[in-house]
Amino acid sequence: MTIERPTEAALDRAATRLARGELVGMPTETVYGLAANATDPAAVAKVFAAKGRPAVNPLIVHVADVTRLAEAVAWPLDPTAQAQLDALTGFWPGPLTLVLPRARSIPDAVTAGRPTVAVRIPDHPVALGLLARCPFPIAAPSANRSNYVSPTRAEHVADGLGQDVAMILDGGPCRHGIESTIVAIGGPDGPRLLRPGAVPAEAIRDRLGGVLRIENVSTVTPHIAEVSRPPDRSSLPSPPPASGAAEDASAMEAPGMMGRHYSPRTPLRILPPQGPSGDRSRCGRLAFAPIPESEASRYALVSVLSPSGDLREVASGLFAAIRELDRRGLEAIDVDACQETGLGRAIMDRLRRAATEE
Repeated sequence: MTIERPTEAALDRAATRLARGELVGMPTETVYGLAANATDPAAVAKVFAAKGRPAVNPLIVHVADVTRLAEAVAWPLDPTAQAQLDALTGFWPGPLTLVLPRARSIPDAVTAGRPTVAVRIPDHPVALGLLARCPFPIAAPSANRSNYVSPTRAEHVADGLGQDVAMILDGGPCRHGIESTIVAIGGPDGPRLLRPGAVPAEAIRDRLGGVLRIENVSTVTPHIAEVSRPPDRSSLPSPPPASGAAEDASAMEAPGMMGRHYSPRTPLRILPPQGPSGDRSRCGRLAFAPIPESEASRYALVSVLSPSGDLREVASGLFAAIRELDRRGLEAIDVDACQETGLGRAIMDRLRRAATEE
């Protein structure tokens, strides 16, 4: 395994390796992905094996542009789905994933046997350059062991999956730092938010004329950090699974819906409303904005994600900071929280799934 600068020659080599059924670490604007030929069942099986990923957890498929959606999506779409797709394509390239009817060329393993596929167009020059070189779509879940903290730098991929990938393309730190927003469109229940992410649900709802159901998002009553916040029906046809296999009733509708996810080895706790309590001298603190010295001095280590509490900076550095604190042999990690609006919804979703149950 090598970490390589994304030169034209390196991108050519990466595309060749994907065509051979090998795995490649690929940067995107959200997190690094474990890339494989999405139409090659053997390559897809390597993704699940490398990650230790449950077979019921589907993968996101990446395509180069809107004209290549038919590589992953059954075409033509139902008129309602097409209208909703048209309303949302302004977010592409970008961190929005849409759940649509799958093309027959997409194997069962990619979709966990479901008749739909999660698809997006990434907004990263390296990912787009690689996709442009491949005559197939790319399946690319986060390039980490299943349930561990998502990777936002090339070295994170090497640390966790270095022995499983043919090469890693180093595109630098990921801009958004958390995964894409996932929305199912077209169905009888209307557009549904399945996973909050880097595109705020409010922005998606606005594009859809005020219609978006928010699902699978619980609420907490955490210690709220003081932060400044950036501004913020008809059924689809359901093609049968490509191999003719029956849909698995336990299969998840989209990635990122597991209750336990993004978790460090060190116990992580979302601070309660009253703030920290007890002896924290062997603990780390992940703060969204600077905290008073009287509070910081109680901790062995404090990592501040943003000098102003900007949630975009918080999201961008969140996973990297958790990984760094996880390396320090701490007893526990205390983490701030924020209001669950805009980008805060996605941040809190990740933290709840990462937190240790008490």
